[in-house]
Amino acid sequence: MTTSLEPPAVLDLGRLLEHTTRGLAYADERDGDRSIENVLLSRTDSETSYRRTAMEQLLCGLCSELPERTADGVLWLLPLPTGAPDDPRWDGWPEGVRTTEPPVCLQHATPPRAGVGHRVFYAAEAELVGVHGTLHPAPGVLAAPVDRMLRFDDPRMHWMLAHSYVRQLHRLTPANGQGRTR
Repeated sequence: MTTSLEPPAVLDLGRLLEHTTRGLAYADERDGDRSIENVLLSRTDSETSYRRTAMEQLLCGLCSELPERTADGVLWLLPLPTGAPDDPRWDGWPEGVRTTEPPVCLQHATPPRAGVGHRVFYAAEAELVGVHGTLHPAPGVLAAPVDRMLRFDDPRMHWMLAHSYVRQLHRLTPANGQGRTR
């Protein structure tokens, strides 16, 4: 399950070129257009760029301060799964949940954010595992682009235009709305 509170950004496809040896690339590609894993990043508004930085550096996604940390890990505010096919419920939720939402500081883990439809957890492990974005078909493949999460080791990554990073959370401990372990 990938949790996200924001829809993907709108993309101007006129700025993309397809290369058979490299995958997707901007015609005027410059420093900062690719992730540390060499994934093409969408050129979007400053908020999307800010959130990617927060995910990459584990900063609060709302204020850029350091997130709340305890012996149980880093604090995360996670939306509850909806049960939809692309957002399933499963036994053991939230262990292993994948999220595009950055961690939060103590101030931003309090109500109303940590209310109906959300739960607050500390995650001892928050591995950067992939990206969420628009997967474009390779040349010669007749298919429409799709919104999807891919792991960094996926061979289709060359055809991904990433909007956000994805972290997989493990060893979760429930917290109350004040960021303290129950």
